[in-house]
Amino acid sequence: MVQAGFTKLAAEEKDGGQRIEVAIEVEASRVDELLDEFYRLMARIRGIDAMAKDRTSLASSLEEALGAEEVRAASRDFLLNRLTTEAVRELGIDTVLAPGVHADEPPAFGRPFSFAANLTPRPELSLLDAGPVRIQRPVVAVEESDIDAQIAYSAQQCAEFQRADHEDVRKGDFALMDVDMLKNGEPCKSLSGLRRRVEISEGLLPRGFVDNVCGMAVGEERAFAFDVADGSTDGGRDRYEASVRLYEVQQRVVPVVDDEWVERVLPQFGDLEGFRSHIRADLEQQRGKVERQELVLRVRSALEKRLVGTIPDEMYQEAKDSLMASTLDSIDAKGMTLEEYCDEHGTTKDAFAMHVFMQAAETLRQNLALDALARERGIEETSDEIAAAKADLPQALAKLSDEEFERRGFRASLGESIRRKKALSWLMETMIVEN
Repeated sequence: MVQAGFTKLAAEEKDGGQRIEVAIEVEASRVDELLDEFYRLMARIRGIDAMAKDRTSLASSLEEALGAEEVRAASRDFLLNRLTTEAVRELGIDTVLAPGVHADEPPAFGRPFSFAANLTPRPELSLLDAGPVRIQRPVVAVEESDIDAQIAYSAQQCAEFQRADHEDVRKGDFALMDVDMLKNGEPCKSLSGLRRRVEISEGLLPRGFVDNVCGMAVGEERAFAFDVADGSTDGGRDRYEASVRLYEVQQRVVPVVDDEWVERVLPQFGDLEGFRSHIRADLEQQRGKVERQELVLRVRSALEKRLVGTIPDEMYQEAKDSLMASTLDSIDAKGMTLEEYCDEHGTTKDAFAMHVFMQAAETLRQNLALDALARERGIEETSDEIAAAKADLPQALAKLSDEEFERRGFRASLGESIRRKKALSWLMETMIVEN
């Protein structure tokens, strides 16, 4: 019998040790204890007097308020999260990703509970050399081409949409149209909208949509359907159904930036040379900051090249998914769709996804290299550093007791972040800069 109410904790390595599968069984008394904690916690959140009700009536009240299925799902997730955390601690496994868990039956009072957890252990990585890195000094100079690029960007930002010289929709046009799109019978908000400006280009839109709207005339309405591969390995396909109405065919016109344009749009600069002088001064002011950022990038990259060991595919996928989610949130916060973002930056969805993956993979390897450097040089966080960093967190986390803060895993992640910062600071202090 192991601790924490476990009657079984059987760990088995899979995929050459890159994954650990754990079979977990918990005695009925521990299940009762956790379910009771869950129901009382939910009751407090819902404003129900838990002390005035027994276990059965409390469960009934919550199921009536939230729905039986929702309560069962929430209680299952509560127990899986708590028990998996305790099992990992009991086994002494250092994991790097949220475990994947599966239970055949939901937890219930008076019954033992069993489930399986898939863990990704921290990979065994090392450095070829844990000493200072040698880098080339970045040369950051303001070139005329940099100013040209800024002017070109300003022109793109000031581009106007004008009525096209033809009435029918063609590839490369912008169509002002109503779009009502369904994907597998459900509303597809990312491709729908009233009087929406749509760039008719493959890569930004499904080919089936582009093919069906090409040739439309102003005032015309069309309804059509098409299939798109869903990206799964079994060859599945998504079904799209669209209804569109065309109002106008447009073309995007980028202005020529000359003295006349500057005088009309940016009169504060006088003429084109005044605009160029302003851009040059702004870039010169930013040069010191850019040089520092470039030094940090080169130091991180130099250390990454020393990393030795195998990183599980799951870590690459999680890094990509996390960066993709934060990037899409950032795009959405700007009031843009992914299609509009890709159009503004002259890229496609596929190229955007590949860029995110490459950036995520590079950042992951560099962070793991910093972890290895901290281990090999004995760089540790102090209790004072943890306390100071914890105090800067949102109030809901900062006010947790130290024991609860550690039990939920926040202390470990905070310590990792501090060690990485200290390892990077050591690299920046000891780096050997050539030229």
